[in-house]
Amino acid sequence: MAAVLAALHFREPVVSRLGSLDAAGIRQALDFCDRQGLTLLLRDILPAETADAARNNRRRLQVAAETYRRLASLPGEFIALKGITQCELFGIRPEDRAQYDIDLYFPRDTVDAARDALLARNYDSIAGMEKFPTDHLPGLFPHTKWRWRGDYFDPEMPLAIELHFQFWNPQLERLEAPGVEEFWKRRVRRTIGGADIAVLCPQDAVAYAALHLLKHVLHGNTKVFHVFELASFLEKHAGDNRFWFEWKRMHAAALRRLQAAAFALAEAWFGCALAPAAREEIEDLPEGTRAWFAEFAASPVVQIFRPNKDELWLHLSLLDRWPDQWSVARRRLLPRNLPPPARATESQSRQAVYAAWFAARLRHHLYSLGTTVTSYWRWRRRCSIRA
Repeated sequence: MAAVLAALHFREPVVSRLGSLDAAGIRQALDFCDRQGLTLLLRDILPAETADAARNNRRRLQVAAETYRRLASLPGEFIALKGITQCELFGIRPEDRAQYDIDLYFPRDTVDAARDALLARNYDSIAGMEKFPTDHLPGLFPHTKWRWRGDYFDPEMPLAIELHFQFWNPQLERLEAPGVEEFWKRRVRRTIGGADIAVLCPQDAVAYAALHLLKHVLHGNTKVFHVFELASFLEKHAGDNRFWFEWKRMHAAALRRLQAAAFALAEAWFGCALAPAAREEIEDLPEGTRAWFAEFAASPVVQIFRPNKDELWLHLSLLDRWPDQWSVARRRLLPRNLPPPARATESQSRQAVYAAWFAARLRHHLYSLGTTVTSYWRWRRRCSIRA
């Protein structure tokens, strides 16, 4: 893991650490990259080891483009979020990005009609997700006989579709992101897969990417590619003063603060350049938040191997009210339910998949609870040092 992150660092890349790994180390590194969406970013560094993934992903890109063309006929207007729709803006080649689902935003009054249209097109909804608070409806999968075979670049793997009806969930996160409703009004058009489709304007696209990343960090399920993707955007646009002037004008201070937390993580992991406006927002983060980054910036990636709930203290540092802090702490320390894994809808034995998933999540929560008190005191000590 450390060798992979070092190779992808913007400011001081160190490729030699990957080259020094033995065959077993390379396999472990690629397994980590497969799960975290990083494999294709190593095409120029490990061309032989990534050749099959690159070839299969080119086929998957064709499937994604065709899917976008078909989705253009859904009832109601929508915004295409994330995925290959923003590669050019974020400075990542489409062939270097693995995409496993397609995210679309529909206003609340049309999202159900879009879901019904997809169900009529032979899509199935993930069962058991209806009661879980998210930003989107339960995911939809094409009805197929395909089964997971451990290949993250299987060209036959179907693309899931998630229909979003909000850009942020303030009730769940207890954090306000004022102005996100304006994203819909500022949408722009772009050609994707040969179809004219609405996407977020550039300033809102980076805001949504930052909010999406922050949400997953706060929930303890960070995907490393999302951090790299944001770092790539910041690196590419560090000198674009006009962009950042418009970004600051469009977004309220509270919304910029949430983005700044994600920017700080991207810089900490990948050493990307930062525009002065982005740096200023990071420096204006609450003292407790900056103390968290000084002590726990690596925790979200370490969590992949050693369970922890260090992100809880980041979440609390961004909250101003005690009732909100208590609500978040109770939900994160004592979760009342666990969502089923996506593969539970695709497996021949849904009960077995769910049982294994539940056992793994239970072990994760029990193990990480044991480190929570210790990490709290580490955070408080860091806060007192900075004070």
